[in-house]
Amino acid sequence: MSSGHVYALKDELHRLQSMTHLTKAENEFLIKEKQNVLFKSFITVLEAVSQITRSSAQTPRERTFQKDYR
Repeated sequence: MSSGHVYALKDELHRLQSMTHLTKAENEFLIKEKQNVLFKSFITVLEAVSQITRSSAQTPRERTFQKDYR
């Protein structure tokens, strides 16, 4: 999650909180949905990185790295 995403989420949360026509339940629901969207994309990236780093080494440099840091 980049700092830009964090700032965008903060701005969106402030915008939602300023919407006085929403009930507390509606406001909480929208905030949770915004957070879920952001964190799902973050989790997807982490899963991709995990899959790449768990694969077997293909080059001598990768083998050395895995030997030294596993």
